[in-house]
Amino acid sequence: MSTNGLGPKMVHRDRLHLLSLEEKISLLSGISFTSTAGVKRLGIPSLKVSDSINGVRGSQSHLDDTGTACFPSSTCLASTWNTSLMREFGEEVAFQAKAKSVQVVLGPNINLHRDPRAGRNFEAFSEDPLLTGHLAAAIINGIQSQGVGACVKHFVANESETVRRRYNVDESGNNRTMRELYLRAFQYLLRQANPVAIMTAYNALDGHFCSHTPLINDLLRKDWKYDGCMMSDWYGTKSTTEALDAGLDLEMPGPSVFRGAKLRDAINRKEISEESVDAAVRNVLTMIDRTRDSHSDKEEESVVCDRTSAMALRTASEGIVLLKNDQNTLPLKMANKPKIALIGSAAIKPSTTGGGSACAKPQYVHTPLQHFRDACETPEQVSFAYGVNPHHVIPLMPIEMMQARNGLPGVNVDYYLDGSDTPVHSEQSEQPVVVMLGRLKPNLTQKGFYYVIETNVTVKASGLHKLAVQATGEFTLSVDGAEILSKPAPAMTVEDFLFEPKKLERVVEFEMEAQRSYRITLRTHSRDIASVHGEISPHSAKLCFEEEQNDRLAIAEAVTIAARSDVSVIIAGRTSEHESEGFDLQTLKLPESQVRMIKAVTSVSEKTILVLHCGNPIDVSDFVEDVDAVVAAHFPGQEGAQAICDIITGKTNPSGRLATTWPLRLDEASVPSFGNFPAKDVGNGPTIRYREGLQMGYRSPKTKSAARWPFGHGLSYSSFEYYNLEVISHESIKNGMSDNSPLMTVTIAVDVKNTSDVAGYEVIQVYSSPPADCMIWRPYSELISFTKVWLEPKEKRRIGLSVSRRDVSGYWDSVDGCWRSLNGIYKFTIGTCATSLRINDMGTWNGL
Repeated sequence: MSTNGLGPKMVHRDRLHLLSLEEKISLLSGISFTSTAGVKRLGIPSLKVSDSINGVRGSQSHLDDTGTACFPSSTCLASTWNTSLMREFGEEVAFQAKAKSVQVVLGPNINLHRDPRAGRNFEAFSEDPLLTGHLAAAIINGIQSQGVGACVKHFVANESETVRRRYNVDESGNNRTMRELYLRAFQYLLRQANPVAIMTAYNALDGHFCSHTPLINDLLRKDWKYDGCMMSDWYGTKSTTEALDAGLDLEMPGPSVFRGAKLRDAINRKEISEESVDAAVRNVLTMIDRTRDSHSDKEEESVVCDRTSAMALRTASEGIVLLKNDQNTLPLKMANKPKIALIGSAAIKPSTTGGGSACAKPQYVHTPLQHFRDACETPEQVSFAYGVNPHHVIPLMPIEMMQARNGLPGVNVDYYLDGSDTPVHSEQSEQPVVVMLGRLKPNLTQKGFYYVIETNVTVKASGLHKLAVQATGEFTLSVDGAEILSKPAPAMTVEDFLFEPKKLERVVEFEMEAQRSYRITLRTHSRDIASVHGEISPHSAKLCFEEEQNDRLAIAEAVTIAARSDVSVIIAGRTSEHESEGFDLQTLKLPESQVRMIKAVTSVSEKTILVLHCGNPIDVSDFVEDVDAVVAAHFPGQEGAQAICDIITGKTNPSGRLATTWPLRLDEASVPSFGNFPAKDVGNGPTIRYREGLQMGYRSPKTKSAARWPFGHGLSYSSFEYYNLEVISHESIKNGMSDNSPLMTVTIAVDVKNTSDVAGYEVIQVYSSPPADCMIWRPYSELISFTKVWLEPKEKRRIGLSVSRRDVSGYWDSVDGCWRSLNGIYKFTIGTCATSLRINDMGTWNGL
């Protein structure tokens, strides 16, 4: 395993013998939602941990984040195919973590894109374990080079969100599917990086919850020699003695549910030894030692700086993928002063991030409309239409509509104890939101309370507008003293509160006149929410608003400006309301109103460019033949608007390549996991079966003909050619490898030339194919190496990529429990070039 990362000096670990049993027990669970325990007596600090690599929030939850550097989603990062950039990106994540006084960043997420409906795919990288492992390792090494730790997640097989805390993945950790795909991503990563922690998944694998899977000790510790800390996902610990014996070191968050007094009692009953406790404490102390350079008690801050902004822009620019470009529609010929119709709400309300724990509120927002107008000789070249409503839930009431009692924008919030009309705490906020997650406001008690959000609201346009409330308790909504909406406390879980606001939402339509002031009051009562294993009970209320909108009129407006323009740029797709932790997608299609808008605009537009925001693939079959160019913008972070504009106008040459197959449609022919996703109750609880086995994503024989755009696809404004592909066989002599060593490497060498007049990046992808007489099933084509190179116009370079023979020929023998080579003649391809190499039997091996 790689030793890359943080230094070896172990100050606190060497104090293990000085700790009392109570102090040891305290170190094995968190003390709050974002903090681990420390031991003040010995100067052992607590650690602050925080999501995520896409934006480090600090102690704030994704519901009340005060702002952070919002980087592109991991699907965008993966589409860069650039390990050097990912190393630099990791360093920038660490810089932001230090600004938030965070010692451990909870990420990256390296679960695979098994199914395009998985709600959390945007937060993970790819369907391919090699691409995932290499990019994630680079990010981790960047983070940890700056003294901050990284916690890779989720170990293992957490490829679905539906009933994620209860389902069992009915696969053995010793079968080929797990070893060659889902565990392989962790294996590739651990060869190159040594994260301070690995987070276990919520789900079970082969009947064992991942918090106490035998794979922790048998695979991670024994075979792979991993010596970092094993941390549970939040409330993902399922037992006391079983989890500790299995190798789970740290239960998160705090206060403890399964450690604390329960662990003390188990020790007293001799159900677990103090030696086992010591082993776990040693790993926690090691994590504290390895992050010592980032320990800080300073106030959190969100640092806006040119360096961070440049990294956000570069990662977005390199990750955006040009999927289609008929007749060289792009880049736009800006010298011709084209009239541009910019259509879609995301042109003024950018879709920057997915939802859930990886959601990051941007430090600032620049809009595509602003950047397109800046890119034109005159702003009047760009006309704008909002288009149809993209929302899945009603958004928060905009700050510019609200006025607090002192005349400033915002709301007043007063907190009362039950039975009293005298507030015990009052505050003013710019946002119409109350969130209490594990910590009540001053002077409140769990015995019962209520809180009142009040503001004066003025709307711009008269109409039958929508007022909405998301509340965890019983509420009453009043306008000018008259009740217009009330509901009892909803039936919900903490997971619902965190990730599925639609389940809390209650909506009423209310006629409002422009420029008239309305006094709006929302009164919400406390309540206990059904929790799982001692989770905290959140208390929350949100006041939301949506102006009356008629889709027919909105589409008509879009058609009008498209008809009088030279080119239409439609920005469509999904938002954090559609793709999020906590739930999976039901369809790959866009909402019907977006489809109607796209088709209506293309019917009158001279040229149409479609920009899609998404983490998962979108079924574009309803309109793809009608548009001239398609750009996959992902969730591109706070500099995404600039990146999109630069690519469309030609300032940036697109260089992203898909890290996941885009299927033609959602069916069995296009999606190998179609019939086995999400979990189904088969009589003994929710179960997922990975029936497609190794035939996942581009590895499936069906996928080649059933892909809209294949894995690795992406267009450029440059053109490239490959020549003289050859395999140079040699062994790693410096390591003293024998002729039969599975670590013996080969170099794949090729000449690559930029044949165009435009400088740009090319992603060199090396694939291997198994011997024709292969006796076991192997993917016809499998990624074995990649690199990204910049080439000036007409420049030619010879590129060499080192490949391990074991990665080419190895397969997992589930009978003997080892890796075994498959001898024969292997074919290697780069683009249209191909060559071959015979690999002889190299025996068996284990370990990384």
